[in-house]
Amino acid sequence: MSETKALKNALIKLAIVCVFAVLYSLGGYDWLWMRRFAAPGILCAGMFYFSRNWRCLVQLPLMMFSLAIGYGGEEVWTKIFKRALFGVANGTSSSLTNILTKKWILTGTQIILVTGTSVVFGVWNPFPSARVEELIIGLFIGAIPIFSIEENN
Repeated sequence: MSETKALKNALIKLAIVCVFAVLYSLGGYDWLWMRRFAAPGILCAGMFYFSRNWRCLVQLPLMMFSLAIGYGGEEVWTKIFKRALFGVANGTSSSLTNILTKKWILTGTQIILVTGTSVVFGVWNPFPSARVEELIIGLFIGAIPIFSIEENN
């Protein structure tokens, strides 16, 4: 693959991750279906487009399920526990293709990053709003999976 085509594909993947993150963030506001169905559908469709790997399609229902896990709480320890559970579930479901292709470093990194950002940013939001916090978490959920697939087009 030429350097120009590789850069073009990387920019398209970045755009897909941005769309995923926006839908993820909007789904936390009022439109839950965007987070639960549209966001993972776009991410997995983008992964499948570049890889033609059926594992990306198997990943879709797992991501839909994990993105529907609640993470709110009244006490700090409850928030930490629920956010950690949410992070592990989303880090794992978004890494299914990497798990099935035995890319353990990427899988571990994804699970740690998504869990860490979900807990730290979700419990002690350092950003100006919850929408920005969820946008950043969405970027973490989507970036490694789509950039780690092996292109087949």
